[in-house]
Amino acid sequence: MNKILLLLSLSLASAQLNYTGEINPSVMTRTSDQSQINLPFRIMSLDLGYTIGSLDIKTVSAVEYRYDSSKSTYDLREAYLAYYPEWGEIKFGKQIHAWGAVDGNNPTDNLNPYDYYYLFKAGVGQKIGTLSLSSKLYFGNYQMEGVFIPKHAANRIPYGEKDYPLALPLEPNIEYPVQDEIEIGFRIQTSIGEADFGVSIFKGNDRTPSISTIKYITDVNPNIGNKIIPQLGYRTTTVWGLDFVTFFGDFTLRGEGAIFKTQTPLLKLNLFKIPTTLYELHQDIVYSQFVLQGEYTTVTDIILAAQLIGNKVGKENYEWYHSLSKQLVDFPKLDKFRPGMGTPFAMFSELVLILSSSGVLMDDRLELKGNAMINLDKKGVMLSASVGYSPWMNWKFELGLVQFKGDKDDLESSFTKMENFSHTKLGLFYNF
Repeated sequence: MNKILLLLSLSLASAQLNYTGEINPSVMTRTSDQSQINLPFRIMSLDLGYTIGSLDIKTVSAVEYRYDSSKSTYDLREAYLAYYPEWGEIKFGKQIHAWGAVDGNNPTDNLNPYDYYYLFKAGVGQKIGTLSLSSKLYFGNYQMEGVFIPKHAANRIPYGEKDYPLALPLEPNIEYPVQDEIEIGFRIQTSIGEADFGVSIFKGNDRTPSISTIKYITDVNPNIGNKIIPQLGYRTTTVWGLDFVTFFGDFTLRGEGAIFKTQTPLLKLNLFKIPTTLYELHQDIVYSQFVLQGEYTTVTDIILAAQLIGNKVGKENYEWYHSLSKQLVDFPKLDKFRPGMGTPFAMFSELVLILSSSGVLMDDRLELKGNAMINLDKKGVMLSASVGYSPWMNWKFELGLVQFKGDKDDLESSFTKMENFSHTKLGLFYNF
């Protein structure tokens, strides 16, 4: 007993507590009329870790704040237990995973849903943590990872936000929640020469809902016409991914490609409660997304980068049938196909080019950034620039500008809708 207490005391004595955090109050002002944009933002974040030997306990939390309601919300973004044996690692808890090789826009990484309020935030700041079990195995030049997710989680999409042009007016009802919630992913990565390659497969459920059935009601009054009431559910999707990164001196080339096969699951309906006006939609669709990224670091440490993001719908098969009789019916497609997985930036266009640059001056006190997102398929561009200044250690003031320009002849274009979201942003950062 005394030996056990001694070992426990030694373990606690060698334990380490580490933390980092950020306080970031900011204000967004619309450039068209200088009105304030009121959307939730993370005013504070805290990463807290506790290490005992090869065991880690980690939490990542944030406080979300809104100016218009003066309300704050605590968000536990991650909370997991990690064990690091000699052969790899095991993690269990609420996690944000990172698959792929390019920066930020990863079509192969579909383990976590996205938070569309933070669509333009870099890296894991876009994602929502989910309960999962993951394990990595290191074997020579190979790294194998498996992920098990027991519960489905959907994207956080803005609803009823007048200051967010892409927001939907009302949050829809989900008539058909996911029935088989278990999701599984596997990835293997290896090094060949100066390059790293990764191959992955993920089977799960869409993060964004889509139409599963409709109620087709024929009105007896010809002046009113027929009524179509869509009902939503989630498709099942399997993703095959390939990614790589290689180096040529100061030049870095990264790439990712993913093929998505998405299907409407068979609904488990109560035979005695199926209305005669109910029709089911079965979709069997294959689509693809890719990202190519190049980076170059100049002699003055300025980082220049470019990303080419593309997506294409291949095979499309739509079948409508009456839920009660199972008879096929001839209904047209109700809407353009919208992917339920993949990088969110693919929704802006079928082909987008993102250019970025960043650098520091004055002994790292002055930070300059510039970005451009150009629609290569139709008209549309987003330009952004920011300047940050650190008068003292751990403090930084940042001023940013974001400008959207769309096509006035295409009111459904995402770039056109986002024109009224053009804004300036003033923020204060304190890191600890």
